[in-house]
Amino acid sequence: MAFLELIGASILAFIIFLVIKYYVLTKMAMRFYANQGIKEYKYYPVTGMAKEWMDYSSSDNLKTIKYIKFDDKFKGEDAILSNLLDRALLIFTNPNLINEFLQNQQNYIKFEAPVVGFKQFLGNGIALEEGEKWKSKRKFISKLFKFDVVVNYLNSIRKISKMMLDRVENDSNFSVQKSFEAINSAISVQIFMGANIDDYKIDGKNPYDAIDTMCFEIFQHYLNLIPGILGERFVKLKLRKSDRIICEKVQYVRQQMKNIILDTIKREKSHAEQNKESENINIIALLIKEGHKLDEEKEIIDILELTFSLYFASRDTLASVLTMMLYYLIKNPDYFKLVEKEVLSLPQNYSFSDIQKLDFLQACFKETIRINTSAPILFTREAKVDHKIGNYNIQKGTYVNVGLISNQIDETYFKDPLTFNPNRWLDHSAENIIKENPFVYLPFSGGMRNCIGQHLANLQAKIVLVEFVKKYQIPQMPNDFVLEFVIKQNYQIKNPLILNLTKRQAY
Repeated sequence: MAFLELIGASILAFIIFLVIKYYVLTKMAMRFYANQGIKEYKYYPVTGMAKEWMDYSSSDNLKTIKYIKFDDKFKGEDAILSNLLDRALLIFTNPNLINEFLQNQQNYIKFEAPVVGFKQFLGNGIALEEGEKWKSKRKFISKLFKFDVVVNYLNSIRKISKMMLDRVENDSNFSVQKSFEAINSAISVQIFMGANIDDYKIDGKNPYDAIDTMCFEIFQHYLNLIPGILGERFVKLKLRKSDRIICEKVQYVRQQMKNIILDTIKREKSHAEQNKESENINIIALLIKEGHKLDEEKEIIDILELTFSLYFASRDTLASVLTMMLYYLIKNPDYFKLVEKEVLSLPQNYSFSDIQKLDFLQACFKETIRINTSAPILFTREAKVDHKIGNYNIQKGTYVNVGLISNQIDETYFKDPLTFNPNRWLDHSAENIIKENPFVYLPFSGGMRNCIGQHLANLQAKIVLVEFVKKYQIPQMPNDFVLEFVIKQNYQIKNPLILNLTKRQAY
C-alpha cells in the first residue's frame, strides 16, 4: 500500500512539475511581453508554436506567420507572441525591428533542437557556428562567393544541368521537386567538392544520394523515443546496437566524403604545379589558387562541413524555388511565353553577360522568392543576455525569430501581394518600395549572417530553368494538384508536382 502511495505521490509531483514548467512559468514569461504591449497570439501546451510547424495535416505549416497581417486583430502589431516549449517566443514582423534583430546577433545563440542528431554527421559548418568561430569560417569562404568569382561557375552549372535533364528517364512522370533536387545536388558536388558525380560512388550511390540517405536514416533514428529524448550525446555512447549502427554509418559516409575531398585536393594541387587550369571551377581549386595548403586535418574537416552546409542550402532551397517558379509560369502561360522567348534567343554557348540580359526571367525569380521564398523564417534564436529590441525589453532565455515572409506579402508594401506579378520588378514599383525600407524584402535574410551564396543561387536558378525551357515545351498543370506547403528540410510544396513533359522538336 505504501508503495502504491509512493507511486501516486510521484506521479502527482511530476504532473505538478509539468504544469509549473510548461504552463505557469511559460505564461509568466509571455506576460512579461504582453505587459509591454505585445498582443498574445496563442499559447500552445508543451510544444508551443512548434505544434503548427510540425502539423503535417495542415495546408500550410507557416500560415500564422505568413498571413498574420491579414488578420485585423493583429494588423499593425510589431511581433507575434506565443511560446516554444517552456519559453516565450517572439516573432518580429515590423521591418525596423527585424533590422535591429539581424544587426545584433551577438545577443543570441541558435536553438538547435531541429538539427538534433545531424551535427554528428554534418558538423557545425558555417550555419551553426557562433562568435569568433563563425567569423573565421565566414571570412574563410566569403571571397569564394563574390560576384566576380561566381561568374566562373557558369560552365559547370550549365553542363551538369543539361546532363541531368538528359538523364530524365520518364518525361511523362517528371517529379519536379525531386528532379530539381537531383540537379542541384549534382551541381553542388561539382562546385563545392570538385567531384564529377560519375567518378565516385558510396555504397553504389552517387555522393549526393548517399548524403540524402544518411540524413533520412538519422531523422528516422531520432524519431524513436530514447534517442529523441536523450539526444545525440547518448547515441554517441553506443550503448545500444541501433546506436552503434547509426554511428558507424555516419563515420563511414563522412570518411568517404573526406576521401573525395582529399582526392580533389591532390588533383588540383597537381594542376597548380603544372600551371594547368581546372576543367571545372570548384571551391577547392580556388582555395589552392589563393595559397591555402589544405594539408591539415582541421582544414579538411572545415571543407567537409562547409560542403555539407552549402550542399543543403543549394539542394533544398533552390529546388523549392525552382519548383515554385515553374508552377507560377505554368499557371500563367503568358509569362511562360515571355521567359521562353528570352531563353530561346540565347546563343548555344551563352555567357554570363547573356544571362544578365534575361530581364523577365530575373523578374520571375525575384517575384517567386518574394511570394513563396523557401526560407520564410530563420533558425530560432535564444537570447543569451537581457537586451532591447526597439522599445522592447528582451529577457535572457526568450526565443526570438523574424517573420520575413509576412512583409513580403503585405499589401502595405506590395500591391495585390498574393498575385504572382513579375512586372512589378520591371516597372520598378517593388524596387522603389525596397529602397524606402530594405527590410521588407529579405529572401536571403539580412545583416552580417545573410546568405553568403545569394549570387550563386541567383545564377544557378536561372541556368537550370534556362536548360529546362530549352528542352521542354510548356507543360499542363495536373488537374488534381493542390498547392499546399510543409516544413521538411526547408519550406516546400507538400504534394508532389508530377508533370507530363514534351520535348521541343529542335532539341
